[in-house]
Amino acid sequence: MAKIQLRSLSTGLHPIAQKSVAKKHLNLLLSKLPEDSTAYVAGGAPRDWHHGWGCRDIDIFFSVPENFRVHVTNELDNEYSKLNEDYSNYGYGVEGHGIIHSVHEYDATKYSPRAKSTSHTKVQLIQTKKDALEVIQKFPISLSRIWMDKEGDIECDFFYANSYNSRIINELNETHGWNYTYLNKILGRFHMYAFSPMRYNGSRPAKDRLDIGF
Repeated sequence: MAKIQLRSLSTGLHPIAQKSVAKKHLNLLLSKLPEDSTAYVAGGAPRDWHHGWGCRDIDIFFSVPENFRVHVTNELDNEYSKLNEDYSNYGYGVEGHGIIHSVHEYDATKYSPRAKSTSHTKVQLIQTKKDALEVIQKFPISLSRIWMDKEGDIECDFFYANSYNSRIINELNETHGWNYTYLNKILGRFHMYAFSPMRYNGSRPAKDRLDIGF
């Protein structure tokens, strides 16, 4: 895993301001969860900050001990809007129902009314059935494997770092069909990247390349 410093990589203060707000929301959630729970801001927000952009929403992936899942969901139902059970937009395709327990949403202004950087931002609380970090590290798109912890440290795995360095987005999930909704969202924003479906093994050896005449 590699740590990422936004100060040297972002193009302005907007991502840094949003990161600060997201850290507040992350720790607020953790303060309400039972002991041994874990939570991370993952995917789109830290990825956008790393590229110098403001994020559209803040996704917090969290997990609680199994015997607390239903209780936590009921508590969140009383405080936030619960989204329907179509979790396909989270990059899991048909496996989404087996990984995600519940999704709740609220406006960032609920707890950060003065933060202009997130005045039009939604916060989504995504409860996973497996350990949250384990789920994040198995995101099917390489450029989504980046996350922020409660201390505000941003990290990524090898596949994210490799994508960032090579400007190639790799589809890493080979267990089911592609999630085209999710791919369109990614590729629409990251047009500067090439896209390599399924497993990427680098350039084809010279002996196997087609002779295209130039």
